[in-house]
Amino acid sequence: MNDNEIIHAIREGKLESSIRLLYAEFPKVSSLLLKEGAQKDWVNEIFNDSLVILIEKVKNPSFQLESKLSTYLTGINRFLLKNEIRKRNKYDRLHPSLGENEIVAHDLSIDFERENKLKMMEKILLNLSQKCQEMLHFFYFEKLSMSAIAQKLGFSSEKSAKTQKYKCLEKAHQEANRLIIHQENTVS
Repeated sequence: MNDNEIIHAIREGKLESSIRLLYAEFPKVSSLLLKEGAQKDWVNEIFNDSLVILIEKVKNPSFQLESKLSTYLTGINRFLLKNEIRKRNKYDRLHPSLGENEIVAHDLSIDFERENKLKMMEKILLNLSQKCQEMLHFFYFEKLSMSAIAQKLGFSSEKSAKTQKYKCLEKAHQEANRLIIHQENTVS
């Protein structure tokens, strides 16, 4: 199969034969990754991740192959390796004495902390009025202009929408302080 046939097969959902052909690149890519600083135990994971990324990219109808598919796959592998090295170097600099298990524990604590912050934000937003929730959603998530928000929420002017946004942020800030105080009192 040539590159266009592999792309067509992936888009048709015929992944088994396509993946088998792409796996033929593994020895060459593996050798390259090891030369560029990969640990042996990273290579399989990086290569498998690159296949998933390649398949997702190819499934996108707007995907245009501008090189050989093997070259594109190699590029994805190199990018993933650089990210892995950067991530590990960051841990080495921040925590030079941490081993692999401690790094995993550190990652989990960061995820746990992020999860707690998201839950706190959700509680704050749920304690705001529906209008404030909509206002903040339109502004921060949909990135609408204040004039568009004023029109959507029925404010008389952009200025009144800005004033209302300020009041909503003040209420959110007060609610955050209330929850933090409540949390500190329950922990103590």
